[in-house]
Amino acid sequence: MSKEHNAASPSAFQVKKWQKTISTEEKLEVISCLEKGEQIIAIWHIVRFTHNSIRTIRDNVNRITESAKSGSKVFV
Repeated sequence: MSKEHNAASPSAFQVKKWQKTISTEEKLEVISCLEKGEQIIAIWHIVRFTHNSIRTIRDNVNRITESAKSGSKVFV
C-alpha cells in the first residue's frame, strides 16, 4: 500500500466501539423500577446500564410500552 492510502484510511486511526443492545424485557425492568420511584443510581446497581441509557429509557417510556404491547422491537 502507498503512504497516501494509509494516511487517508480512517480505520487506521479510529477505535471501534462496541454497543450492547438492550432487550425489551430489560427496558421494561428499568421502567418498573422507575415506576416504583427508585433513583437512577439504584437502578444502575441492578441492571448495570449506563446512566444515559437509563435516562433514555425513562424519556421513551410510552414508545417502549406501546411496542411491548404490539410485540415489535424498539431501538432506543
